[in-house]
Amino acid sequence: MHLFTRTVRVKNAASMAAAIRFATEVCAYVNKTYHVKMRFGVEVFGHTKLYWYMDFDSVDQSLAMNQKMLTDADYQTLLGKGKDLWVEGSLKDRLVRMAP
Repeated sequence: MHLFTRTVRVKNAASMAAAIRFATEVCAYVNKTYHVKMRFGVEVFGHTKLYWYMDFDSVDQSLAMNQKMLTDADYQTLLGKGKDLWVEGSLKDRLVRMAP
C-alpha cells in the first residue's frame, strides 16, 4: 500500500475558506472521475496548510493515474482556479510506501 500526499500552503488565513471550498471541489472531481477515495485536511496548528490524501496499491497505479490527470483538461482547468490561493513554490507531493 502506498499513501500519496499533496500539501500546499495557503497564502493567508483570510484565504482559508476559499481554499477549503477549492479542496472540496478537487476531491469531488477526482473521486467521481477516477473512482478513488481522495480526502483532504487542514493543518490545525502552525501554518495555513492543506493536505490531500489518497491510497494506491502500487507505485505503478499512482503513476498511471498521475499521467491521466496531466492530460485531463477539466482537471487542469479546475487546478487553475486555485492558483491564486497558494504560496508560490509551496506545493509538495509525496508517495510513501506504508509498512505492513
